[in-house]
Amino acid sequence: MPASDALQPPLTPAEREIVKSYGGWTQFLFSFGLKPWNDEDADEGMQILKAFVSENGNSD
Repeated sequence: MPASDALQPPLTPAEREIVKSYGGWTQFLFSFGLKPWNDEDADEGMQILKAFVSENGNSD
């Protein structure tokens, strides 16, 4: 697990499952060209993640 996974914000169970499917918070952000240590990128990653959750109909 990369040390930058410790930067993962609190997640709902649905969000956590999506992030886990990418291999963790760091890999999730990297897959979109984002950096977990950059606050603006992390915020953008959360917006992407929330869109995935709403798209799947999960609102845990």
